[in-house]
Amino acid sequence: MRGFLVFVSFMFVFLGGCSNSTQKPVSDSDVERDDIESFDSDQDPVFGEIVQNPSGNVPLSAEIELFTDGISEVEVEVHDIIEEVSSFLRKYEIGSFDQEIFHIPVVGLFPDHKNRVTVKVFDDEGKIIEKNEFEIETDKLPYDFPEVTVSGDIESGWTIVNYLRTPRSRPEMNAMAVDEFGRIRWFTDMPYPAVFPIRLHNGYIYLSDGADILYKYDFMGFEKGKWDVSEFGFTEIHHDIFIKNDGNILLAVSKIDDGWSYDRIIEIDPEKNTLRGTWDLKTIFPDVCDLYHDIPMTEAGNPQNGANAPIHNNAVWHDPSDDSLIIASQRSGVAKLTHSGYLKWFLAPHITAYIDDADGDGMSDSLADGYDPDDHSTMIGDFKGENYTEDRMPIAGKPHEVYSSFDFRYQEFLLDPLDREGNLIEDEEILMGFANHKDFVWPFRVHSPVILENGNMMLFDNGLARNFSFPPISSEHYSRAVEFKIISDESDGYGGTVEQVWEYVVEESPLWYGFSPVVSNVEELENGNRLVVSGSLGSSFIPD
Repeated sequence: MRGFLVFVSFMFVFLGGCSNSTQKPVSDSDVERDDIESFDSDQDPVFGEIVQNPSGNVPLSAEIELFTDGISEVEVEVHDIIEEVSSFLRKYEIGSFDQEIFHIPVVGLFPDHKNRVTVKVFDDEGKIIEKNEFEIETDKLPYDFPEVTVSGDIESGWTIVNYLRTPRSRPEMNAMAVDEFGRIRWFTDMPYPAVFPIRLHNGYIYLSDGADILYKYDFMGFEKGKWDVSEFGFTEIHHDIFIKNDGNILLAVSKIDDGWSYDRIIEIDPEKNTLRGTWDLKTIFPDVCDLYHDIPMTEAGNPQNGANAPIHNNAVWHDPSDDSLIIASQRSGVAKLTHSGYLKWFLAPHITAYIDDADGDGMSDSLADGYDPDDHSTMIGDFKGENYTEDRMPIAGKPHEVYSSFDFRYQEFLLDPLDREGNLIEDEEILMGFANHKDFVWPFRVHSPVILENGNMMLFDNGLARNFSFPPISSEHYSRAVEFKIISDESDGYGGTVEQVWEYVVEESPLWYGFSPVVSNVEELENGNRLVVSGSLGSSFIPD
């Protein structure tokens, strides 16, 4: 596969059943065409002109004019180019449509093909009053789009990804959908280069341009909503969009005119275009640049090499069961917050709670003394040394005013790991994150925590610099999807235990097809399957 799959967001299911992915497409000349029914030629015309890519944003789309008098429903059938595969079928109710002309959406066209599209028109009694067949010819895909190979039996539907194109004369991300055979059936060509992040919700696509604007589109590429977060003092929408049950939207953002980046969450009401909440993650997460060779010393206001992003938030999830937020830091771990911003638990190796900071400046003394920005071997503190005994604090400092019932220490919030029998793991090397247990492995540099239907949390464990190793990438590193069962402490609700109950290690050859040092995603699908995507390659499967 050429290029870079940034992350998979959703399985968009249109058709039922499963198909054998070893079937091959047939050419146009091999397709047998059904006879078209004849209708009274004296009646007024039903169909008007065909316009391809009417929005300008979705090349594999078209719309057909329909004169609506006496019409209740329209059925659109895009015939497949595999004889044994069912057509792509959509129905549209237009009985209450009060305009004389309805533009029939046509999506799912095959690229570089004379597509056969059948449209049936029904009256109020469900009787066909018109049927017509159209031929819609499409262009080739862009030359640098990926060649997708699918193995195994995949449930019929579309998988939507955003794709970073190469070569990168103009860095560009496109959203694209592939069907169960790996064929690209839909993609975006927006006027802005970044389509990141993306979220599918109630048949609409929410996405950002990577800057200030959140957009809402239908699958034809027509804009249905637009929100500018700079009106609220924020910018750089990144990594995640989460739509709550009440319709409000959570966004990962940065603050305008601030020296830090990737460290804020906001909640907006899209109906009223109002800001409903903000979270400054510097009050929650610590700076752990001293624990990793690949993270430079933090320098607020200096975006070079991510030096002003010591949190690097990459996910937000709302749990309606207790109105809490699950927030991921690509640097330090995963935290659960109350809606009002109180830390409840922290999933991270326990070394995260300690630092050698005798001078109290918030930075490791051993890192500061020997730091050379041109030498990665110096981008590390002596975290196995005897001086790593001081309490590490959030970047914004010790939150005295928030936790008045006890003295704030990360030890109060860090989850304690359990083995498979439910016993506490007490080995110091494992607790600190320097070694692994046969039943439990700390996640490193994670993405995409999600709450499953069973109440557990699943995430993508990238494994970058696993066990705080150097070099941070080697043949020994691996990425995985992993499910944790977390039980909050019953005594005060802070901290608790964590048990690893399932994992899927991404084992692909070559290494970079499975190991993903950056990005990646996991999703629980409606049918119970789990979608796992490394930054280079994804797979869908049925868990044991």
